[in-house]
Amino acid sequence: MQENNKSSNNLILIIALTVLLFGLIGYTFYNNNDHKEAVKFLQDEKEQIIGNLTAMEEKYDIAIGQNTSLTDSLTIEKDKIASFKDSVRSLKKINSNTLRRYRGQLATLKSTNERLLDEVDSLRMENNLLTEEKDSINTQLIIQTVYNDTLIAQNMNLAKKVEIGGAINVENVKVTAMKMRSNGKYTETNKAQKTDAFKVEFQLMENEIAAPGDKEAHILLKNPKGQVINSKGTFILKDGNELKYTDQTIINYENAALKVVMMVDRKGERFEKGAYGVHVYVDGKLAGSTKIQLSDSFLGL
Repeated sequence: MQENNKSSNNLILIIALTVLLFGLIGYTFYNNNDHKEAVKFLQDEKEQIIGNLTAMEEKYDIAIGQNTSLTDSLTIEKDKIASFKDSVRSLKKINSNTLRRYRGQLATLKSTNERLLDEVDSLRMENNLLTEEKDSINTQLIIQTVYNDTLIAQNMNLAKKVEIGGAINVENVKVTAMKMRSNGKYTETNKAQKTDAFKVEFQLMENEIAAPGDKEAHILLKNPKGQVINSKGTFILKDGNELKYTDQTIINYENAALKVVMMVDRKGERFEKGAYGVHVYVDGKLAGSTKIQLSDSFLGL
């Protein structure tokens, strides 16, 4: 009877120890799974921090590339992020305290990142506005320059038209060969040897927009060889060239038509046969011209 009780107690002990053993095994297995999950969670958090830091670096690279006044500050903050990321990546053992500390540093870096990028955006907007204003000003300057050039061209054209319109022209230019009689009077002739003078006649045309006042007229009488006869000197043309002239007179012009008569006396040898040209200049501009043909006298008399 006593032996049976002893056997029964041993069986109970064995069962109890078995249950305890399985319980210990289960507890150990449960704790081991919790540990693995905790390690995986901490590792995932570590990778997430590294990913956030990498994203911030990329944003800094874009902002630095815009080359604003904040470039130096952005570069310093990017270097801080790179250094912090290296520390996180090289960490072999991680726990909740370390993770908490890293999260705090990440939050600080994010805050700085957002502030600096907001400033970069503000600067970019200001620069865009300034660029638009500059483009607008440049466009207005171009328009104004074109407008001014157009006005200048129009004024030049108008001035040219006024100058052309205000020029004094002559009409009815006529030259007559004259022979002096013994009584001192002149008669017309067409013989070269009998010509003692040339009478040059022309009429200043009416021009209401021409400036009134004294006008200087020059006549050039050229022989058949193209040489100026009886040159008295030279005068300056409007284009700056200089010409010899045969005779000159001052005409009081009052915008109305005005007839002018000038006499050119022979000096020295008699005139030879051929075509003689007469050119009339008023205020340095050619105003009219004509020709006269002189022939030989009979038997040279």
